Amino acid sequence: MSKLYCLGELLIDFQSVGTSPLKDTERFVKKAGGAPANACVQAAKLGVDAAYLTKVGQDAFGDFLVETLRGEGVDVSRIGRSAQHDTSLAFVSFTEGGERQFAFYRRTAADLSFTSDDFADVVFRRGDAFEFGSVALATECARQTHLYLIDKARVAGAMVCFDPNLRFNLWNRDELRSVVRQFAPLADVVKVGKEELEFITELTGEQAVQAMFTGNTRLLAVTDGGKGAQLYADGKLRASCAGYKVATVDTTGAGDSFFGGFIARLMENGVTPDDYASADYGKILDFACKCGAYTTMSFGAIAAMGNKEKINKAVK
Repeated sequence: MSKLYCLGELLIDFQSVGTSPLKDTERFVKKAGGAPANACVQAAKLGVDAAYLTKVGQDAFGDFLVETLRGEGVDVSRIGRSAQHDTSLAFVSFTEGGERQFAFYRRTAADLSFTSDDFADVVFRRGDAFEFGSVALATECARQTHLYLIDKARVAGAMVCFDPNLRFNLWNRDELRSVVRQFAPLADVVKVGKEELEFITELTGEQAVQAMFTGNTRLLAVTDGGKGAQLYADGKLRASCAGYKVATVDTTGAGDSFFGGFIARLMENGVTPDDYASADYGKILDFACKCGAYTTMSFGAIAAMGNKEKINKAVK
């Protein structure tokens, strides 16, 4: 059976109770978070054999995160624990429309300290997939670890997937653009939001899309919130989805859910880096949009995600 490996941050989202600016929020609830972790859980909920690769602190927050992912069916055997570093924290507040304001606490983050030695026993096979984002690319040792795993995946014939998931308050903007431009061409599959695409390429429209097809990139999914998404293969538009109208209360994790569903369907269709011809891109993109829409109907990311039956029943 093919396996999905996701690498990146694993953190506590302290989410505001009610809607208010972050500075005015007085009460928070604790949730598990981290974009690659969210995508990993969504894929697991859809029946994919999925494992998470990261490191958390040797603390109560780390315990909570490992137990949460294990409870969702994710293989947590390669989540390391560090006594020298802390589990990452994020505080999130919401507007009436479900949009978010973030404050991150990651200066001593365990998920920025992992090295290739931590994942030396990871063995990719043809048919597997490897997914990562940009948040955990903020240190040189973390970047080298990503490159190590990307190379292992590439040699084995596994599909490499990248969601930049830009968080501007964690980076110098020029450095962020440079790092994303370094890693995006290493991926077979890239997912970006429309505004992220314009930031990364410094272009708009069709020129921005074409600029992403460099290096190994074969598939590009461009999302636009509630307006849906478009899917390009080798620079050509292959499918569009107008999105689904649902009662949105929280957009946290919607893009991650989209990507987890997207990768799950690619794997189910037997898509590999050297064989994209047989996939039904229309159905794949449509289901990914359903996954994202479903997640916005409840608060949180992981807690709001559904399995195939729930998603198809609720989103029409």
